[in-house]
Amino acid sequence: MSRANKSLSFKTLTSVVFLSSPLFAFSAIAQEQPTPAAGNTPSSTGSAEGTAAAASEQQPAPQARVQKFDDWYYRCIDGKAADGSATTSCEVAQIATVKQGDQDVNILTLAVAKAPAPAATDKKAAKQPPNELVLTTLVPLNMYLPAGIGIDASDKLVVQLAYRNCNQAGCWAQQKLDGKMVSALAKATDGTGHVQMMNGQKVNIKFSLKGLSAALDALQKPASK
Repeated sequence: MSRANKSLSFKTLTSVVFLSSPLFAFSAIAQEQPTPAAGNTPSSTGSAEGTAAAASEQQPAPQARVQKFDDWYYRCIDGKAADGSATTSCEVAQIATVKQGDQDVNILTLAVAKAPAPAATDKKAAKQPPNELVLTTLVPLNMYLPAGIGIDASDKLVVQLAYRNCNQAGCWAQQKLDGKMVSALAKATDGTGHVQMMNGQKVNIKFSLKGLSAALDALQKPASK
């Protein structure tokens, strides 16, 4: 296979995975866990606690509220914190795909969300700027991990991300965005993701930045129910 640079154009999908929320992280981890043995699952003759646990596991996943801004989607989903209090997680996202036969294959998913609030006891983290944003990316497997992933806006490098981990969903990277990075992405109309595959081939993934500015404005506002 040739190792020359290869460029891929984007196509956005209406189905946006929830990359940056704790709910998605939990579900991704759960998918990697082994299925419990039949003897470990609550039976109909078990305790009330076991029956309640089984019922809660069968509850449908909460529905996301989605709003489209050109080629970006603003999405919120309700959940519960560890202490049982209600929480709302929001992000803006886009999926770049290519056609393989009759199927659309995801090649780059980008999501921007607010950085989690620091713990009250974490004095160092408490100094982080308010409304700090975090970019999360997901690309397919078989990437050359030391190369990381670069994100351009209008042909200028905005942020270079190091891969965090890979699982059955693909390879993940995450990076906090400063004001200059956010401004560069919001002002541009097109972007490119730069990755390198295990065989040495460098791939340029084109995606749209149209609508990102408006979507980020929505993200910074309190989430509506």
